[in-house]
Amino acid sequence: MQQLYLTGPHAPELAEKLFTTLNVRPAGYQLLPVSVSGGVRAEALHLLVPPAAPMENDVPCRIRLRPGDWTVVPRVLDEIAAPNLRRLLDLRRPLLLGGLTAQMLTCTAFREAVVTVLLSPLPVIVAAEDDAEELLRALTPEETQLWMPVPDSSEGRSALLEELIAEAAMRL
Repeated sequence: MQQLYLTGPHAPELAEKLFTTLNVRPAGYQLLPVSVSGGVRAEALHLLVPPAAPMENDVPCRIRLRPGDWTVVPRVLDEIAAPNLRRLLDLRRPLLLGGLTAQMLTCTAFREAVVTVLLSPLPVIVAAEDDAEELLRALTPEETQLWMPVPDSSEGRSALLEELIAEAAMRL
């Protein structure tokens, strides 16, 4: 199946809006900001289908060290995200990978789980940062990928959303 990849700073927001517009509840994950003293200091892994006990949800998985400099928490991605992504294959629901960076893909178990879901028959929408594009393109066959950059302007995003509704309706 051809999977949909959205890139750019507004990709996660547009992917979420697409599922809301289509009234579809995806499985997968989103990255949620963690604020301290009014500034974003981390991003938490929020699984859209809660993990099996004793795993936790909403666990910080990316930490901001300084502006523009982030690091990942490999154990969160490999021990919580990866097994939960694989578990979702049995649910037969569309998947959202709501925030994917090149650094996240350095975590072996997580990367392998991402490949597994991308090659599955389930529809997947990936919101990827620009730095992850080259790695993601190399992980699966080219014919299974549909890439769309998300514009910065609100008018451009609205137009792309209309285009994506038709495209996603065929997949979902």
